[in-house]
Amino acid sequence: MKEHYYVALDIGSSSVKVVVGEKFHNGVNVIGTGQTFTDGVSKGMINDFDQAKNAITDTIKKAKIASGVDIDEVFVKIPIADTHIHFTEDAIRFGGEATEITGEHIEELLENVRMNDPAGQHETVSVYPVSFVVDSLHEVNDPKEMIAEESLAVKAGVVSANRTLLINIVKCVEAAGLTILDVYSDAVNYQHVLTDAEIELGAVVIDMGLDITQFAYYERGSLKYANSVGIAGRDITLDLVDEFNTSYDEADQAKEQYGHAFFDLASDDEKMMLAQNDSGKPAEVTSKDLADVIELVVEDAFMAVFEDLAKNGINNVQGGFVLTGGSANIRGIKELMQDLVAEKVRVHIPNQMGARKPEFTSAISVLSSGIMFDELLEYVTIDNHDDYPEADSHNAVNDDQDSQSANFFTGLFAKRKEENELQVNRDEDSAEDEYNYPEEDSVEESQADEDAAEDEYEDYTYDDADNRSERSEQEPKEQGDLGSKVKKIFKNLFE
Repeated sequence: MKEHYYVALDIGSSSVKVVVGEKFHNGVNVIGTGQTFTDGVSKGMINDFDQAKNAITDTIKKAKIASGVDIDEVFVKIPIADTHIHFTEDAIRFGGEATEITGEHIEELLENVRMNDPAGQHETVSVYPVSFVVDSLHEVNDPKEMIAEESLAVKAGVVSANRTLLINIVKCVEAAGLTILDVYSDAVNYQHVLTDAEIELGAVVIDMGLDITQFAYYERGSLKYANSVGIAGRDITLDLVDEFNTSYDEADQAKEQYGHAFFDLASDDEKMMLAQNDSGKPAEVTSKDLADVIELVVEDAFMAVFEDLAKNGINNVQGGFVLTGGSANIRGIKELMQDLVAEKVRVHIPNQMGARKPEFTSAISVLSSGIMFDELLEYVTIDNHDDYPEADSHNAVNDDQDSQSANFFTGLFAKRKEENELQVNRDEDSAEDEYNYPEEDSVEESQADEDAAEDEYEDYTYDDADNRSERSEQEPKEQGDLGSKVKKIFKNLFE
């Protein structure tokens, strides 16, 4: 299998992050990252077009140098802010003919949900299955290989986001010279940081960034609710500025190096000097002094999340709380949450080399979503171009564009599937060429080539880590069993 790299572009609260990775066993192997802090973005949105575009360009360059990969295509994540989630149902009919359900039927069904979603100020970004119903008889998580005679129905969640926000992000990314392969909402991406038990019992992921705290609730294997609150890391720094009469940079540095979110565990022995705004003499401050301020802000953020969850009927979180995001680096944040709730609490830090920081959680989760989607398309591709206009029919092209304008991403998703289908065809052609037998009069020449190849293989020294060697040994097995691979993908998707 040809090496294929995935690139995630994360436009965050205060910075642009890029992560380059590849599929490795059942996870993601990160091979390069880049990060650029900028005032051009805030809360995952574009504040200043030129600054944001330059930050994207600079971050891509950093990621190219770190990974050694040429980057021109990216997966883009969008924030949960101004995101709507609703649930709907759709079905395909079989007219009494016994039909074995395949991945193609499932993909067609989810595409129908996407296309039938009403247009408005919000744009459909993600469609995910909650459960399937076969012949109106029983509810299942994975209906593949089952026989249906009448219908296959789906109960699906639909994630939509503000249209203007999406258009501006897409325009800025394309202005930076990049092609967007797909767009994923953080609401869906956070499923990849949860364990099977957490996502089944009911767990909340809380991502506290600089300007926004996002959270998503998952239960029985799928996303149920997501939202955000406006209390986050910047509020902590600003309160430290007011309390200790110091500059923003001084307060931010004190928060990162000596800050503590749980007053009871903070130390009086950790001391630092903070420059004063109206005095040339710095003031001595302890870690406990900082905690007295930090705990209040973090607790306010958590309480705002709890109130919103309760207002939406989520009062029992048996799977616990998972904290992540840049502000999860503050010491004592786990202990503070444990003091507020009875359920278990953990801080999620990515374990991939080069990205072991909570602020990279969102970008790595985008890679996981992209890999899952790509593997699905290796198995089934839906033809969305049955009524393709003639090349010389200008009016027909315009009519087609008008009909698709109701969904901003229709063309994007169709293009993504078309590219995947072409890649599959190229892989199949390469496989056929690889197994063409030589003519009889060239057997000796072919044998000589094989001997040379064997010598070259014996002399070859891997210049990469053992991880890459293990991956190359696994790939032929994965390539030879697409059916079992997709079965595993769907199992992960539905659990």
